[in-house]
Amino acid sequence: MKLMNNVPVGENEHKVAVEVEDEGRLKQKRLAKWRLQRAAQVLLPDERVAFCMRRPQSATVDVMYSPQRCSAHFNGLMTCGSVWVCPMCASRISERRRDELEQAVTRCVANGGAVYLATYTVSHDRFDTLSDLLASFLAARKKSRQGRAAQALRKEFGVLGTVSVREVTWSKVNGWHPHCHELIFFAGDIDEFEYERVARLQWQKSAEQFGLQMNERGFQFDRTFGAVADYVAKFGREPQDTVWSAATEITKSHLKQGRGDEHLTPFGLLERIAQGETEYESVFLEYAQWFKGKHQLVWSAGLRSQLLGNVEALSDEEVAQAAVAEDDNVCLGKLQRSQWNLILKYEARGMLLEVARYGDWTLILDFLYCLETDGLPSPFY
Repeated sequence: MKLMNNVPVGENEHKVAVEVEDEGRLKQKRLAKWRLQRAAQVLLPDERVAFCMRRPQSATVDVMYSPQRCSAHFNGLMTCGSVWVCPMCASRISERRRDELEQAVTRCVANGGAVYLATYTVSHDRFDTLSDLLASFLAARKKSRQGRAAQALRKEFGVLGTVSVREVTWSKVNGWHPHCHELIFFAGDIDEFEYERVARLQWQKSAEQFGLQMNERGFQFDRTFGAVADYVAKFGREPQDTVWSAATEITKSHLKQGRGDEHLTPFGLLERIAQGETEYESVFLEYAQWFKGKHQLVWSAGLRSQLLGNVEALSDEEVAQAAVAEDDNVCLGKLQRSQWNLILKYEARGMLLEVARYGDWTLILDFLYCLETDGLPSPFY
């Protein structure tokens, strides 16, 4: 068998083919974020997302390149900081939050503590409006964390605090489905079955007080560290496909597309809208209206400082606006306002960055020339 660098030629060819296929898939995911963001911008022309990564903050827009990662990004553009309606900002914000969660879990376990994952949900149907259902759900969640019963639960089991993540999906059959994942930090080992029994009853009682009902899946308590590690590792990262399986059930909702037409996430709705399915527009607008201004991730009082110390607590807007941290960042060149307007005209922001990943400014100039003369993507795209 013919060898190349002590590896059979056939294996080399297969490896190259796999790498090309993987890069092609990653490229489509990168471009999809720009496409979904544009769909949100068209739907929400008066919101900040409409100007996100479009409006320059100075006379020029910098095209930055990282030789080590072969990645590229823009500097000098406004960002909206919306984790709810902007795929571009959501990705960056969630990545920061994932890093913080990893640090918190690691610190808690290193100190002899334990971390568990709980999921809260309620029964729902297609006749429930999001405004009423969400208000009742959040009120029930607040109630379940207050009062003597909640205090007694935390004291009995040594609860240091919690980090809650709000999520929502929608389906034609069952309507809106708000739910909450919660990382629960304990000072030490606990009787997991007893905690689950007491916490389930408390959640059920609180939900009923606000006219909500829950079935056996209304409260789920994952009693394995693997579930926590899996959740944290996936926070802010896209799954390999758009199908929900048992392994991806707890992946961050805002970066999942949903499973067919059963349960669509907000960005799953955007995907359908971007494909021309206009019947989903009113659904997404309802979601955008009632989630605007709400926090996606909430730390209980004192937990963040206890586990993260002096790590700066940046707002979503600050995280989105912060420059991408790459030690080897170089500025390939500066786009003049006329060049940037040309890019916007042809919705070519994502395509230009794909060209910039080659690290050659002349290729970007060729790309711009093709846009100006033919209105078509460069042959390098």
